[in-house]
Amino acid sequence: MTVADLVVVGGGPAGAAVAWEAAAAGARVVLAHDGRAPWQPVGQQLAPAARAVLRRMGVDGRAAALARPVHGARSVWADPSAVDEASMLFNPYGPPWAVDRRVLDGLLRMAAREAGVRVVRARARAERAGGGGWRVAGLDDGPVPVPVVVDSTGASSAVSRGRLARRRADRLRCTVWRIPAAEAGPQPWSLVEAVPYGWWYTAPGPAPGGDLTVLQVQGAGGRAPCVPPPHTAARLRCPGPLPRPAAERVATVGRAAPPWAPGLVAAGDAALSVDPLSSSGLRHALELARPAAHAALGLVDGDEAAAAGYAELVAGAFARHLAERRAHHTAAAHYGREPFWRHRSTTGAGD
Repeated sequence: MTVADLVVVGGGPAGAAVAWEAAAAGARVVLAHDGRAPWQPVGQQLAPAARAVLRRMGVDGRAAALARPVHGARSVWADPSAVDEASMLFNPYGPPWAVDRRVLDGLLRMAAREAGVRVVRARARAERAGGGGWRVAGLDDGPVPVPVVVDSTGASSAVSRGRLARRRADRLRCTVWRIPAAEAGPQPWSLVEAVPYGWWYTAPGPAPGGDLTVLQVQGAGGRAPCVPPPHTAARLRCPGPLPRPAAERVATVGRAAPPWAPGLVAAGDAALSVDPLSSSGLRHALELARPAAHAALGLVDGDEAAAAGYAELVAGAFARHLAERRAHHTAAAHYGREPFWRHRSTTGAGD
C-alpha cells in the first residue's frame, strides 16, 4: 500500500503547484486528478507576475510556446461613450498570456510528476480515519492512509465543504460564447464593457485565429438578454442576439475562513474564489501554492504556524480583491442606482 505524507485532491493549477512545492521540499505526495476538463470562463489569462511560479517549476518556456500575448486592456467603465486603454508595453514582467487551461494544467501536472509526485487519474474520496488522519479512497491501489489532505477541487470544495467555514460575498451568473471577430487578423487586447445588469468581456483565445471568447457576467438571480452592448458588438462578427452559448455557470465569490483545519488545507478556488473578470483567480492559485504547501507540511509535523500564516495571506488577498472591485464598481457611477452595481459597490466592506 502506498505511503504518503499528503494527498492533493484536484489536478488543476493550484493542486499541481501545491503538489510540486511539497515534493520539492522532500514530502511524499500523491496528486489525484479526475480527468475532467476545467471550466474556462475567459479563455483564460495568466498574469505576468505569476509566471515566476512557472519558471520555478521549469515549464515557463513550454507554456510560452503555447500561449498568446495580450498586449492591451481596454475598458468602457466610467463613461459609456469612452474607451480607456492600458498598454502592457512597459510592464516589467511582460504582457499577460492567453492560455489553454487544459494545456497549462497538463504541463503543471507533468512538472509535479517530474518532481517525484505520484500523479493518479482518479475521482478520489477523502474520509476521516481514526487518530485524526484520512483515508483517501478511489485510487488505483486501494485506500491510502495519510495525515493531511489538500482540497484543490475548485469552487465545489468537494473535500472541505462542511468542514471549513466559508464567507461568501457574491454569486454571479457567467455565460460564455466563442464568436469570430469582426476584423481579420490578430486582436491581442481585451475589452470589458459595463452595462446596467453587469458587464461583458471579450478577449483573444490561446489558439491562432480570429475567434474571441465572450463572457457575460450578471447577478445570479437574473437572466439578461444575450445582446452585446455597442463596443462589444462592434468587435464581433455577430452584433445581434448571440447564438446558443458554449457554457454557463454560477460563480461564487468568497473564501474559506480559515482555509485550513487539523489535517486539511484548502487551495486554489477552494480557498479563495474571485470575480471572473481578470486573471487574478489563476494568479492566486499559483502564487498561494507555496504557502499552502508549507501549511500542509507543517500540519504533517503537528506545527500550525505555517497554516496560520497561510490563512492571513488568503484573507488579505480576498480583502484586496473586494477593495479593488468596490473601487471599480463605484466608478460605474452612471449605473449607481442599478441593483447589480449598488450591491457590489458595498458588499464585503467589513471583510
